[in-house]
Amino acid sequence: MIRSGLKQLTHRVARTAAARAVARFRREEDGSLIVFGLFCFVMMLLMTGVALDVMRYEERRTVLQATIDRAALAAADLQQTLPPKEVVKDYFVKAGLTPPKDEDIVVQQGAYNEYRKVAVKTSENMPTWFMRMVGINEMTTPAASTAEESIGQVEISLILDISGSMGRNNRLTNLKPAAKNFVDKIFDSTEPGKVSISIVPYSTQVNLTDDFASYFNISGEHGYSNCIEFDKAKGDFDTTAMDVGFGAGARVYQRNGHFDPFYTRKPPRLLNCRTESEAKILPFSGNRDELKSFINSLSAGGNTSIDIGMKWGAALLDSSLQPVVDGMIADGKLPAAFGDRPYAFDDAEALKIIVLMTDGENTTEYRLKPAYASGDSLLYTNTAYLSSGSKSIDQYSFYDPTRSSKKYYSFKKEKWLDKPYGDNSGDPGDAVRMTWPEVWDAMSLRYYAYNILYEATRSASRYYDFFDEAFYGIASDKDDRTTRLCNAAKAHGVKIFTIAFEAPTGGQNLLKSCASADGGFYNVAGLDIEKAFAGIVNSINKLRLTH
Repeated sequence: MIRSGLKQLTHRVARTAAARAVARFRREEDGSLIVFGLFCFVMMLLMTGVALDVMRYEERRTVLQATIDRAALAAADLQQTLPPKEVVKDYFVKAGLTPPKDEDIVVQQGAYNEYRKVAVKTSENMPTWFMRMVGINEMTTPAASTAEESIGQVEISLILDISGSMGRNNRLTNLKPAAKNFVDKIFDSTEPGKVSISIVPYSTQVNLTDDFASYFNISGEHGYSNCIEFDKAKGDFDTTAMDVGFGAGARVYQRNGHFDPFYTRKPPRLLNCRTESEAKILPFSGNRDELKSFINSLSAGGNTSIDIGMKWGAALLDSSLQPVVDGMIADGKLPAAFGDRPYAFDDAEALKIIVLMTDGENTTEYRLKPAYASGDSLLYTNTAYLSSGSKSIDQYSFYDPTRSSKKYYSFKKEKWLDKPYGDNSGDPGDAVRMTWPEVWDAMSLRYYAYNILYEATRSASRYYDFFDEAFYGIASDKDDRTTRLCNAAKAHGVKIFTIAFEAPTGGQNLLKSCASADGGFYNVAGLDIEKAFAGIVNSINKLRLTH
């Protein structure tokens, strides 16, 4: 019994001691942070490892992306002569990376090498160091890049001297193949529809075709030719723009007279405004054959007006002529692809070029004075001669209003009459008063002065006075006008190349100052004009790639 009681007491004491130990353990906090700290330490190691793997991944991705970007840009360079895919692979090899597969390098290129697009994609598997502890054994670093280089729209004004001196020393003969090769090289490196060339042949003046002239508001003294007299006082030489409106208050350009100030000939031999088809502007052409045929037809004659050639060349690049182009497209004279030409000067996609050539320097431009530019003249013709097509001076009667009587001198009858030849009894045909434009279409100024005015009046003073009364020349400020136009064009970002072709010092200096930079001026002789045009083509192609 005592033994049984002792055993129960012992069990009770043991239970009490254990309970106290458990309670004491429950209340004791010493060492609890060690467990938490160990947990956090393990987590920190894991996160650091993950961060390190991510850093390695990002570093690798950056290297890969930078390499693929550089490779795509180099392969898309239009001046790159190596195969684009080989260029891409070479960049990867030199960077210590695995090159993309051929199918992951896509190259698109224009038939005229006017654009190249290179698209590259690749990826790289990077083994992880720490993330494999959570089941991620590797990370994939994808990269892709696309690069494209293209040539934008190109507008060129080819301003060519066709003055009389170009007919000497084989200058025109040497010019033609050089200019035609220039056209070929421009078109060979350009996608169809992206280039237009206007040819401005200039001598004493610059003539327009009837079609092209119809889009400008030009005075109507005659319809024989379409040269315009630009006005320095109205700022025409300080701007590349033209006024093309026809409404009320619109600018009306003065039409240059149709006359020969050079020779004593009937009919005229050399007109101030040349009327041959090859002496008229060929505007906005995208047809290489048309351009080359036009160049081949050029002929020499007349004085040199670089300023007028430059005015038209610059105007054909100015967006003020967009309504003209729109009208020509609507009339079926230009392709619809030229709808936005001439582009605005600030259009980043458009490159505007002027090529200005001369073998001389500015000389004299002639203009009729108003009294002799239009209206009734002092000369009568006879319908009998008109119907037969005769050019005989006998058909004419000269009217002298200063005489008191017998005011009509008949060259047929060689005497003064009361009526012009054709209105007197027994005269064949009828007398018809000519307008001044009709007179100048029939004979030169000097022929009229001597063979008509002087022969009828026998007055030397009236002969000499006529030259002061009838017309005048402009010469002294033509260099200044040219310089103003060059500066106006360059201020708009137009690139100007100039060629002094066996030109005197004055012409060389003018063209050198007109060029956009020292490298844009060429001073050549003989067959070297071919090298000048070839050099300009190379410069244009470089500009197209950087524009």
